Amino acid sequence: MRRKKHKQTRRATNYYRINYGFHEPYKVLLDGNFIHATRALNLSELDTHLPRLLGGTCKLYTTKCVTKELRALGKDYAGSAAAARQFMLHKCPHCGGGGEAAGGQGKGGKRGAEGEGAEEDEEEQEEGGEEGAGGGKKGSGKQPVPAAECIRACIGARNEGHWFVATQDSALRRALGKIPGCPLVFCTVNGVHLETPSEVTKQKAAEAEAATQKVSKHEAAAQPLLRPEQLAELRKEAAAAAARARAGAAGGAGGSGGGGGAAGGLGTSARFRRNKAKGPNPLAMKKKAKGDAKPKMPSGAALVAAAKAAATAAAPPRAKPAAASSDGGGGAGAMARKRKRAKGGPGGGGGGDE
Repeated sequence: MRRKKHKQTRRATNYYRINYGFHEPYKVLLDGNFIHATRALNLSELDTHLPRLLGGTCKLYTTKCVTKELRALGKDYAGSAAAARQFMLHKCPHCGGGGEAAGGQGKGGKRGAEGEGAEEDEEEQEEGGEEGAGGGKKGSGKQPVPAAECIRACIGARNEGHWFVATQDSALRRALGKIPGCPLVFCTVNGVHLETPSEVTKQKAAEAEAATQKVSKHEAAAQPLLRPEQLAELRKEAAAAAARARAGAAGGAGGSGGGGGAAGGLGTSARFRRNKAKGPNPLAMKKKAKGDAKPKMPSGAALVAAAKAAATAAAPPRAKPAAASSDGGGGAGAMARKRKRAKGGPGGGGGGDE
């Protein structure tokens, strides 16, 4: 089943940052079996996968004990041994070392894989240089130890170096899980994962948080020189007196307002007032029309009524018909005579006289 790792990995990283002081660049100590497993799963680009997993820049380290163990496993692990030479060397208490690996990871440069003979010659030159350069502890000729033991020695009892440990060894992971503040990284077919904090880690962080809430030493020194039992008794009395005062104030307020106290005889004098609307919601109100806004167009019925009113006002008043004459048609005869004169002109009258 595929693990939903992004959210829980981010939470775990923030947990270590807040409670144990981890910070960027994160230091990751790589075990040989982890390097070999990532190569087998096509996850060999650890300088890309680990920063993406932890959400920040990372520095990848290994030790001489790890690289020597990989070389001792034979030709099947030759590629993993060559890949281990790309990372910086951490100075372990068994074989020394320190700084960058022979292959170096200084500014992102990687050294290609070489033969086992070249690696062994390089290791001999490093050990010979250490013996000739300063003697003392570096030239002590210590023998390498198994990688798991070397990593446990580098981490110590409290992981003061703030190391992330990347390993596939289940026994080593169980042993490091008992150390508070030691995050563990492992890989599966689904990618690289970060384990959730162990119970020991959570318990240690809870104890540290509780210690910060206690009375500090200078505050305790400022208190009267009393025994703890006497101080506890005085604190109980003060708390009881404060509770009685609060109950009395709540009772007075409840008697005046008709309300009772809370359950158990304790009440509060605080009066809660429900917030009321002081006006209409301005966001729900209709916006007023601006002065330069276009007037609203009237409806169709209003337009028809306005047109009829205008036509009625513009029409001239009708003339009343003329009253009929007493002779019963004198008016019509007069009109006919006028038309006849108009057509005949001045000669019309003369023709009539002839």
